[in-house]
Amino acid sequence: MRRNRTEQQGGLVDVDTGERVMFDFNPDTIQDDKGTEFAEISIPGMSHPRLQFTSGGSRTLSFTVYLHYGETVSVPDMIRRLQSWLYPEYEAGQLDKAPAKLLLVFGDTWPDELWLLRSCNISRKRFDKNLECILAEAAIELVEYIDESRSAEEFRGV
Repeated sequence: MRRNRTEQQGGLVDVDTGERVMFDFNPDTIQDDKGTEFAEISIPGMSHPRLQFTSGGSRTLSFTVYLHYGETVSVPDMIRRLQSWLYPEYEAGQLDKAPAKLLLVFGDTWPDELWLLRSCNISRKRFDKNLECILAEAAIELVEYIDESRSAEEFRGV
């Protein structure tokens, strides 16, 4: 069941903690990439190999957002939160929790998909008189987190 979203502002939300990084400026472009894996089976005498479906490849979203100082959250705080989602959590030196599962809040486009932050490349752009970053560019790549296989019918709207 798809949930309708009413946010006017895009962002990422940690599904376990509710922590969020809201985008001050929504991305201009979001690249949505999905691949499929095939095994190539050589058949003697054929001009081409037979292709056999083996599995779906990862689906990724990539985009760039600008992080700008605001009244409630500083740019360094937003950067730290984004970067923290790349790391697991440890308890007594043992892996306790994998990196955060995220929701991409962006209208009704991806309302129920879960994502993992694959990479986050930060370019700090502007600094105030105290040398605190007040504008940064974050190049983000998300990879879809899937527990169960998805069918073509889900995407056709059937």
